[in-house]
Amino acid sequence: MKTVYRYLITACVGFLIALLIAVLKNGFTETDVAVAMQIWCDAFFVSGVFLTCGGLIVVASNGGVFDMLGYAVSLLWYTFKSSKVERKYKTFYDYREARKDRKRSVSYVLIVGLAFIAVSVVFLILYETVGAA
Repeated sequence: MKTVYRYLITACVGFLIALLIAVLKNGFTETDVAVAMQIWCDAFFVSGVFLTCGGLIVVASNGGVFDMLGYAVSLLWYTFKSSKVERKYKTFYDYREARKDRKRSVSYVLIVGLAFIAVSVVFLILYETVGAA
C-alpha cells in the first residue's frame, strides 16, 4: 500500500505542474482545438521532464556522484562549529561507507515521469492530426 501512495503522490504532483502550466497558457479557455492540444502537450511534457530528471538526479546521487560534495559540506560545517564537537566522519572513506546504506528507490518517480511524457506524445499525435485537417 505504501508503494501505491508513492505513485499517487507523484502523479498528483505531476498533474499539479501540468495544470499550472495549462492555466498559465490559457489551456482551459482556448477555443481552437489544435492550440489546446499544443498547450496540453507542452504541459504534460514539462511535467514529465521535471519528474524524470528529478528521479535521474536521485539515481546519480545513489551512485555516489555527489558524495565528495557532501563530504566537503560536512567538513565545512564542522569547521565553523565549536572545536568541542567531534567530526562524525574522519575520512572520505568513512563517509562513503556510511552513505552506502542510505540508497533510495526512485523507480516510481521515473515511471510516472515517463508516463507523463507518453501522455504528451499522445497529445502531440492529436495535435498533428487535428492541425493537418
